[in-house]
Amino acid sequence: MNGITHIRYPIAALACWIAFAYTLVPLLRGHRRNAGLIALCASFGCQGMYLSMSTPVRWTGTLFGTITWYNVSVQLWIIAVLACQQILLIHWIHPRAEARVRARRRLLLLATVPVTMVVLFFLATLQGPPRNVFTRPGDQPFFVAYQAAYLTAFVVGKVLVARACWHFAKLTDHRWVRRGLRIAAAGAVIELVYPAGRYADVFLAQYGWNPMRWSDVSRTTLTIGMVLNIVGWTAPLWGPRVSAARSWLADYRSYRLLRPLWQALHQAHPEISLPSSTGSDLSALYDLRFHLHRRVIEIRDGCLALRGHHGDPGAVLMPGQGAAAERHAEVEAAHIAAALAAGPRPPGPEADDPAGVDGPSGPNGVPVPAAAGGPDFSADVAWLVEVSRAFARVRPAVAQTGR
Repeated sequence: MNGITHIRYPIAALACWIAFAYTLVPLLRGHRRNAGLIALCASFGCQGMYLSMSTPVRWTGTLFGTITWYNVSVQLWIIAVLACQQILLIHWIHPRAEARVRARRRLLLLATVPVTMVVLFFLATLQGPPRNVFTRPGDQPFFVAYQAAYLTAFVVGKVLVARACWHFAKLTDHRWVRRGLRIAAAGAVIELVYPAGRYADVFLAQYGWNPMRWSDVSRTTLTIGMVLNIVGWTAPLWGPRVSAARSWLADYRSYRLLRPLWQALHQAHPEISLPSSTGSDLSALYDLRFHLHRRVIEIRDGCLALRGHHGDPGAVLMPGQGAAAERHAEVEAAHIAAALAAGPRPPGPEADDPAGVDGPSGPNGVPVPAAAGGPDFSADVAWLVEVSRAFARVRPAVAQTGR
């Protein structure tokens, strides 16, 4: 177990101190009056202290050996974490003036917990060194009461935090705040395994419960829950950057998927591209959004050039839903591939005289529509990507048929 603790606690402590530094920066930059941010930063600092102090075995003693005031101070850091998280939620949920009043009341109530723990532990030391062995709880009643007070405060605090996080997550419109609160709520629920195991250690050992069997499980869940708390509470800070990165990757993927259609239209009509355009996918890494817009515009210009050679197709197919959208994309791609395979149409009176219920036709009676998308750019890109993917599939068959 000690080997696992040596790995588990330092990693969790490092994560806490990183989160502490991450939230301390905006405080130092002028947000010192933000009570919620102060509580969040203090929460990470208290968690970091608990985990850092729990790491060296030579300081804490054996798990089921003699308990010292050092061990009490470690548990007091956990109570401080619960207090900070509750104060944070109060400032998030209520208006500033009301939050201040509620926060003072909550702090006064929570202050009774460490005072009670210290008094009970002092009384326990008067009966001899307290030990984490409870086969005969009546031998150390004050230490049993100390454990009950600590664990009860832990359970009540975590339940309040979990309920508040889940409730507030339903009220906020901010996506990453909502996700973060739900992750924090899940972390608080997972941490409840720890007091459940400790309750069993205290009150079931006299009935044959083996504390050593579950101690590592309960402490591991405590560490996991704390890590989830770190992730959840900091999600509004790093979440938007994750969304931006995912959006950039999606744009780059769309840019690359548009290449087959763009390249075919560019080869047929080189004038659609800017003189400085290299056509390289790597060149789009800089200012990707501009290059994606440029590629969409050039594809549309290429389709318009085809229409100039083969006549106005009339109504353009619009993307549908599911299989319908895929079918429409295949039809559009087949039309474009057929027009490209036929080459420029010689000018003649029939080019300016559309006829037939289906609109004017390109070579072999195939109409040549321009790909069309939705009313916004994202929908337009998604539609053109589907057309480009279908074009890459159907073009070899169309070219072979044209021969």
